[in-house]
Amino acid sequence: MFENEYYENENFSDIIVDLSELNRKKFIKCNFTNADLTDVRVVYSCTFDNCNFSSSALNGVDFKNCAFLNCKFSFANFFATIFDDCKMTGSAFTDTDFSVLTISGGDWSHTELRYLEFDKKELLQVNFTGADLSGSRFLKCKIEECNFEEATVNELSFRDSDIRKSIFDNVDILSIDLKNTKVDMQQCIVIAEATGAKYAP
Repeated sequence: MFENEYYENENFSDIIVDLSELNRKKFIKCNFTNADLTDVRVVYSCTFDNCNFSSSALNGVDFKNCAFLNCKFSFANFFATIFDDCKMTGSAFTDTDFSVLTISGGDWSHTELRYLEFDKKELLQVNFTGADLSGSRFLKCKIEECNFEEATVNELSFRDSDIRKSIFDNVDILSIDLKNTKVDMQQCIVIAEATGAKYAP
């Protein structure tokens, strides 16, 4: 299974992957709908470009240094899944459960992460530049050195979280629920400037 290094326009829907590891493979426009990867322990340095993982089972998989470019993950199962230093640019996560998913660093810029729950997560040095985070809730999270520049933040919540040392340039900061949120001095300045601009005569 997956003996080649490169696959394009292949249909892997409903496949059960019985490998313990998957290393240095490249998949372009491949269909993994309803695929079962739960027996895979580690996926290392693989590239998935414009692939469809809708309704796939990715439970317990540790993705290390992988790239998921413009991929679809609607209704995918992420129970105990780990994305470790992965590039997720342009990928869409709709109708998914992030409650037991681990994100360790990586580039999540321009991803679609609408109405997701991030409860009691620790996020360090994650790039969310330009991501659509509308309606998502980061509750009791520690979010350090993350970049939210130009992100869409309508109805986003950081309630009871610590967002110090994270970047919020070109963001509608007043659209974010910051109740009981720990902020640093630079973030206080951004909030004050936004408030002043809103109420200026």
